[in-house]
Amino acid sequence: MPRLLPRLVKKLKETPLGKPSPRHLGNGKHVPSRRQFVYQPIPERPSYSVAGRVQSILLDDHSPVTNSRAYVRHKVPSPRVLVSPGKIATENAESYIPREMTAQEREWWSSPYLRMLSSPIRRCSISRRHMPSDFLIRLTPLQLPVPRGTKLLQVWMPDGLQHPKFRRRNGQLAMYMTCWKDIFSPTNLSRIVPSRAAPKGIFHKLLVTQIRHSLRLRIIQELQLLEERLSHGIRHKGKAATILRRLTRAEFKDLRETGAVPHQDAVAVMVVPPVNRVPSTGKRPTASIEPEIPSNDQIIPTASYSHCKGQLPLSTLHWVQRDLPEEEEHSFSSLVPAAKVPLYNGLTMFPSAPQRAMLHKALCKVLDAERCSRSGQSSAGSDGNRQGKSISSSERGSHAFLLISNERTAKRADSAALAIALWRLRMWEGDAYQGQVCTGGWEVDGEWRMSYLQQSV
Repeated sequence: MPRLLPRLVKKLKETPLGKPSPRHLGNGKHVPSRRQFVYQPIPERPSYSVAGRVQSILLDDHSPVTNSRAYVRHKVPSPRVLVSPGKIATENAESYIPREMTAQEREWWSSPYLRMLSSPIRRCSISRRHMPSDFLIRLTPLQLPVPRGTKLLQVWMPDGLQHPKFRRRNGQLAMYMTCWKDIFSPTNLSRIVPSRAAPKGIFHKLLVTQIRHSLRLRIIQELQLLEERLSHGIRHKGKAATILRRLTRAEFKDLRETGAVPHQDAVAVMVVPPVNRVPSTGKRPTASIEPEIPSNDQIIPTASYSHCKGQLPLSTLHWVQRDLPEEEEHSFSSLVPAAKVPLYNGLTMFPSAPQRAMLHKALCKVLDAERCSRSGQSSAGSDGNRQGKSISSSERGSHAFLLISNERTAKRADSAALAIALWRLRMWEGDAYQGQVCTGGWEVDGEWRMSYLQQSV
């Protein structure tokens, strides 16, 4: 021991211990970066009869007794939107050949609402209701480094709100809460039953601000991925598979007057004008997605309907314009409600000028990628501002961006993911629960939301 301690001290001086960093709590198991599907077809089950046998069934090459794992049924991985021939050649043909989605499956995949409803079911810790995980906020316990001899400090942090390409999920133990900022009030958080994973976990005072910023950041990330996919995707001709375009001034005027969106496959309309110049400097704010630290007065969440007083709402629902002949109308068309498309106001959705400038910049980049992907067209032929042609003022592009998602656009890029990110921000701000006095909206027995709002007044 006297000889060991001096050498140990010397080694510690040469390679000192690193500074302790926060770590997520879990069971210590390794999580693979990507799930590998190895699908093996089940061999034909042999007969257990002794008739015609010359040896025992235990000596067969594919004996169900000695090699029982070969007869276990496995799920086939879900089909892919597109499967390139080169991808099939690189896959192990003996294990599994990926299947491409059919036209009907791509139609289902292009619907953001079916995608949200088909997400895994989880339980809200506040309302005790089971809902799809896309309607919830995922929280994981984070253990912070503390000085030796003090109690452990565990903080619940949002996890999985950003795109996995930018930031993966860290914690394996999680808690879910409804995607609604009013739920995260100090009164509700104090009534949560402590979890076994973090019995002494606390909620920091900037949790609402952090979740709101992460939801806005997810919108920017989806736009960046959309622009990347369109830049490296297959070129197309015409406007049959257009994903994002500007509404002309005439179309936007008709939308405000009639309240009907001029496209039956539209999933969102975003009104994002360029950021005004700063009067003192005469320059526009620099585009940035950096979070802003609010003051103490802005930390406490207010009621969801307070934004309707004095400023534009974050979103409003508009009917979809459908021009169907009478012979194609279904007999149950009078019973099924018509589809509605949310119109998002960029000023309310991104109140920070640098973040709104980043949103406008990302939208313009997607438009540029959309123009470049069209072979044989001018560089500004999709937003109404065509170069080299004299067009009227009503045909010029407006500040409204139309997002489209259907079976044809799914082959080019995933625009439904952007619509989901926008809808989650809408749910967080409370717009998805406004005007539902008699019913709970999309949620069955959702009257508890309205009673909660009446108590918050």
